Amino acid sequence: MSSTDDKPPPLSIQDINNIITNLKNLLTSDCAEAEITVATNTAANSPTGNEQDGSNRTGNEQDGSNRTGNEQDGTNKQDGDANQAQETNDKKKEPLYELGKLCKELDYMIRSFQNLENLKNSLTEPFKTLEANVNDIVSDLEKDELRKQVQHNLRVFRNNITRVKILILLQLQAASINSDGNRALQTTFATGEAGDLPYLYRQPIFENSYYFKEIEEKYESLDDRQKLCLLCFSIFPENAEIKKRFLRFWWVGENLIPQNGNDEMGDLNDTLTTFVKKRLIEPVLKKNRLQPRSYKVTPIVRSCLIHFAKKAGFFDYDPDGKPIMDFSSCNKACMVKSERATASWFADYLKGNDKDGNSEKPKEQQQHQEQGKLSADLVKLQMLFNFLNKEKLISASQQIDKLQTLFNLSKQFPDLPTEWFSKMTGIKVLYLGRWEATAGQARHIEVEDIEFLKGFKNMKNLRLLSLQGISGIPKLPTTLCKLENLRILDLRACHDLEKLPERIGSLKKLTYLDLSECYLLDYIPQQLNKLSELQVLKGFVILDAKNSCTLDDLSELSSLRKLSVNVNTTKFNIDEAGDALAKFQKLEKLRIAWGWGGMPGKEDSTLDSSSEQQQSKTKKKQASSISSAAAKASTDKVNKGEEKGNRERSAVAAAGEANSKTAKLGGGLRGTANIALMAKKWRRLSMKGREPQNLEGLERLVKLDLQCFPRSEPPTWLVPRKMKKLTNLSIRGGRLGYLNHKDGQKWNVDTLRLKFLVNFKMNWKEMQQRFPNLKYLENLRCPRITFCPCDADGVWQKFVQSK
Repeated sequence: MSSTDDKPPPLSIQDINNIITNLKNLLTSDCAEAEITVATNTAANSPTGNEQDGSNRTGNEQDGSNRTGNEQDGTNKQDGDANQAQETNDKKKEPLYELGKLCKELDYMIRSFQNLENLKNSLTEPFKTLEANVNDIVSDLEKDELRKQVQHNLRVFRNNITRVKILILLQLQAASINSDGNRALQTTFATGEAGDLPYLYRQPIFENSYYFKEIEEKYESLDDRQKLCLLCFSIFPENAEIKKRFLRFWWVGENLIPQNGNDEMGDLNDTLTTFVKKRLIEPVLKKNRLQPRSYKVTPIVRSCLIHFAKKAGFFDYDPDGKPIMDFSSCNKACMVKSERATASWFADYLKGNDKDGNSEKPKEQQQHQEQGKLSADLVKLQMLFNFLNKEKLISASQQIDKLQTLFNLSKQFPDLPTEWFSKMTGIKVLYLGRWEATAGQARHIEVEDIEFLKGFKNMKNLRLLSLQGISGIPKLPTTLCKLENLRILDLRACHDLEKLPERIGSLKKLTYLDLSECYLLDYIPQQLNKLSELQVLKGFVILDAKNSCTLDDLSELSSLRKLSVNVNTTKFNIDEAGDALAKFQKLEKLRIAWGWGGMPGKEDSTLDSSSEQQQSKTKKKQASSISSAAAKASTDKVNKGEEKGNRERSAVAAAGEANSKTAKLGGGLRGTANIALMAKKWRRLSMKGREPQNLEGLERLVKLDLQCFPRSEPPTWLVPRKMKKLTNLSIRGGRLGYLNHKDGQKWNVDTLRLKFLVNFKMNWKEMQQRFPNLKYLENLRCPRITFCPCDADGVWQKFVQSK
C-alpha cells in the first residue's frame, strides 16, 4: 500500500495546455466522424442519379396524367421517408453544434494558458533583476559606510518594480483584447456594460435621421453655458448614473455656474430641470428619496452629445465615440483604462530596452537607441495616455502647461510623472479620484508615491481638486496650501489620510471641503477657522487631540451653511454644544454622528463594575467581623450565669461596631468610585434648566440629522420654540426615547425620518398633534412607534387632494 505522503507532482502550465489540446483533438475527430456519418445517411436517403434523370423515365412515368393510384401512393411514401430522414439528420447535427461550441471554449483555454506561459517566460529575467537588487540592498545595509548607496539602490529597485508592473499590464491588456472567449466578461464601468447598443456616432444614417435633428434643435435652443454643462455628460458610459454632487463640483471648477451660496445651488437645479424638461437627461429616482440625486443619459442622446462635443472641441473621441487621452487637439483629457493594445512603437521600445537584447546588437545601433531613449517621466506619461506615436507623446509633453481639465474616468493608478505634474500651470479641474455613483461598481484607486503631489505649488489656477477614494495618501503636502484659487477640495473616502496641513487656513477662497469617511483622521488644525468663505464642511471630527479645531472655533466661519460632524470622544457634551451652535450666523443644515469612540457609557460601566466589586469586598469583611465577634462571645465560660447578659450584649455591641466600621468604609469607597458618575449626572441635570443666551444660530437650522444618539433624553435645545425654521428632522439609531414638547408647542417639521430607534415611543395620533405640517414620514424598525399608516417600506406621504 502506498503511503499517504506519496502525492503526484503538481501539473505545470505546459502539462495543462497539453491535456486541453489532446481533449480538443479528440472532440475534433469525433466531430469529423459524426459529419461523415450524417453525410452518408443523407446520401443514402436521397434519390439516385437514375431516378433524378428524366431521360431514363418511360413515357408513362413522365406523363403525370397516366399515373396510377399505386404510383401516387409510392410517391407519398417516398416523401414521408425523406421527411423522416431529414428529422433524423437534424437530431444528429445537434450534438455537432454543441461539440463545436465546446471546441471554441477549449481554444480559448489553450490561448489563455499560452498567454500565461508567455507571461512566465517574459518575467523570468526581470524577476532575477529584482532579486539582485534586493541582495545589493541587504549587503549594503550591513556596511555603515554605504548608507547613501542604499538610498540609490532603493530608487533603482522601485523603478525596476514599476517596469515589471508595466510588463504585466501589457501582457494582461493584450490577452484581454485578443481573446474572444472573455468578451462577455468585459463589463467594467469604463468600457460600458456588455450588451450596449451599437454606437451611432459618425453614422450618416443616424445623423440624417429625424431623431438626431430633434435633439440638435433642443441643443441649439440652449445658451452657451448650458451647452457646455450638457456636454459634460458625453464622456461617461451609457446609462451611467452621474451624481448631482459631482456635477456641481465640475461645473464650479469650469466656472459654468456662479459660486454665490444659495444662487449656486439654484443655478444648478435650474440647469438640471431644464435638461430634464427637454428630455436630454433622465433623473434617477431612488426608493425613499423625495428628490433625485443622480442623472443619466440614454444611449441615443449620448451619441448626439458626442457629435456636438467633438464638433465644439470639448473632448476628443475615438471612432467608436469613446473619450481618448490625447489632449493635443483640445485642452481637456480623460485618463481612461485603454481597451486597445499598447501602441506598437511603445511595445517595441520596451522590448528594445531589454538587457539581453541590447547586448546582442551592434554598438552603432545601441548608441542610436540610447539617443532616442525616453526618460522615466515620458515612459510614465505614455503608460497613462497611450499615444499612438512617439511624435504625439513629445508634442503633448511640450504643451502640457495648456491642459485645463484632467479627469480620471477609469484609471486605477493615477500616478502622474512628477516633472509633468508640476508643469500643469494652466490646470483648473483636476479630478483624480472616483466618480462612480453605484457602490457595487466602485473601483479601487491607489497611488504608490505622493511625491508628485508637491507639484501643487505651480497650479495657481486650480479651482477643483478631487482625490476621492484614493488609497496611499497618509498626508497632504504643504504645497497644497499654495492653491490660492482653490474652491473645492474633495478628500472623501481617503482612508489612509491621517492629518491635514497646518497652514490649511491659507486657502482663502475655499468654499467646499469634504472629509467624509476619512476614518484615520486624528487631527484637524485650528487654522480651519480661517477659511472665511467656507460654505460646506463635511466630515469634521471632534477629537481629544491637543490644539485640534473645535465647534467653538468653527463658529467663526461666518459663511458656513452646511456642517457634518463626527464625534469620536466621550468628552463631547451635546447640551454644551448648543452654545457653540448658537454662534453660527448662516448654518442651515447640521448632521452630528457619534462613532464608537464617542459613545458614552464605557467609563460609567467601568465605574459601576469597580464599585460593585468594592461593595462585595465590604460585605465579605462585614460578615467576617460579625462571625468573629460572635465566636469570641461564645467562647466565654457557660457556668458564669451572672455574665450571660453581658456576653449577649458584648456580642451585639461587637457586631454593631463591625457594621458601623463597614458602613463607613463602604460608603467611602462607593463615594470615591462614583464621583465621576455623579458629577456627570449633576452636569446633565444642571444643563436641563439652562438655555443658550443667543438662539439665532439654532433658529436658522432648516435640516437636522442625528445619528447614533447616545442618550435617552434629547438635547436641551432641541425644542419647537428654538427650532422655528426646522422642516427636515432625521434621527437614525441610538438610544433616544422621546422628544421635548413643552407647553403644547408644535413642530414645523414636514419631513420626519425615524430609523432604528428601539426606545423611541410615540403613537400616530400623538405624532399628528405634535407635527401638524407633516407631509412625509419614514418609520423603519421603530417598534414603539405604533399605529402609523406606513407602507411596506415604512413610508407615509400626505395625500393632497386637487381642487
